[in-house]
Amino acid sequence: MKALKYVTPLLLFSFVLSACDQNGDENNNEQQRAREVVVEVLDVDPRAFEERVRVTGTVEALEDATISAEVSGRVHTIAERGTTVERGSELVSLDDRVVRSSLEMARANFEFAEDALARQEPLLRDSIISTLEFNQARSQRDQAKSQLEQAEKQLGDSRIQAPFRGRVEERMVKSGELVNPGMPVLRLVNTDKVRINAGVPERYINDIDEGAAVTISLGTYGREELKSTIRYAGSVIVPETRTFPVEVVMENTGRLLKPEMTVNLSIVRDFWDDALVVPRTALVRDEDGLRLFVTTEDENGRKKAEARRVRTGAASGSLIVIEEGIEPGDQVIVTGQTNVSDGDLLRIQNTRTYDHYK
Repeated sequence: MKALKYVTPLLLFSFVLSACDQNGDENNNEQQRAREVVVEVLDVDPRAFEERVRVTGTVEALEDATISAEVSGRVHTIAERGTTVERGSELVSLDDRVVRSSLEMARANFEFAEDALARQEPLLRDSIISTLEFNQARSQRDQAKSQLEQAEKQLGDSRIQAPFRGRVEERMVKSGELVNPGMPVLRLVNTDKVRINAGVPERYINDIDEGAAVTISLGTYGREELKSTIRYAGSVIVPETRTFPVEVVMENTGRLLKPEMTVNLSIVRDFWDDALVVPRTALVRDEDGLRLFVTTEDENGRKKAEARRVRTGAASGSLIVIEEGIEPGDQVIVTGQTNVSDGDLLRIQNTRTYDHYK
């Protein structure tokens, strides 16, 4: 009887524990069934999409010249740095006193030789002098004329003129310095129109054609974006870099582009009118490949997650084309997808638009 007294309370305690465990399991299952994951979604719809190739380019001015002296002389005047000059404007003047003296001597010699030749003509007609003597006089006249023209050119070269409209960016000499022929004196640059040179990886050589649209981003120099087209696309690979050259020539409105500036080029490689695109970050990778989570509804009308295997296509920037696995109108989970499992209930916190990914 004593043993029975102790057994009965023990059985009662075990029964209570069993009941509690069952209730606890039911509560846990209910909580599991009721688990909601907070997500953000994107409504997928067909839209125009451009696949772009991004490369880095260097800016150069179409007109950028180092001006050199053509005659010897001492610098009399020289344009200041920062001066904008028109074509034909005087940039440098040299002391021309010696050149002018040579010019006067050459002119006197020419006039004398021409007068002597004129005097020889009637003598030749009267056979007083030979043809050889007349030709010698004519040769002396021609030599004197050539020397005169050379002296006139030297006088003109003592005034160095701008070959194009531009801005003086650098002076190599100062007033009073003696210069010789071929010696650089200043640098003149016109940035009204510029060229951008870049190298594109060789795998795109059959995809990038002349006339392709390109967007130029100034990167660290500012947020401005400029539009242009490819003027030249090379057909030969540069062995050292395994790239082919492309060139953009454009008006430099506002002079935002400066020589030697590094800019980013975004070149259109291909274009779709009605592609289905999603953010790259929405994709989830596992051992079987890539998948997206889209929203569906259960029998009670509650939103839940459904995993879809997808096949991707071209990508550009933050977006990627989905060629298979989703349909227009699907609602793709774009935030919180790493916490979602197939069949989870969802609480949609926000619906994003494509403008968010520009």
